[in-house]
Amino acid sequence: MQIHRWWLALVAALLTPWIGPHIDRYLPVGWVLLQASAEAPDPGFWVIAGVLLCLGYVAWLVLLSGVAAWLAHRRRDRGGYRGHA
Repeated sequence: MQIHRWWLALVAALLTPWIGPHIDRYLPVGWVLLQASAEAPDPGFWVIAGVLLCLGYVAWLVLLSGVAAWLAHRRRDRGGYRGHA
């Protein structure tokens, strides 16, 4: 079973700490969005939350893709990669 980078990036983005005044405790983005949907905040909140979620997703996807590329390059250099010839 292969776990794809985009699913890992989505989970990581939802678990990323929410940027805000919550210095005393950890609040993941997913929890903030879940709580906000029950409270019906103003549309400006959803714009900010959507932008933060997209930025977090892209950052995690780039990071995971970089790690995957680095590992593939390392495997190829060591001769561990046996491609189809």
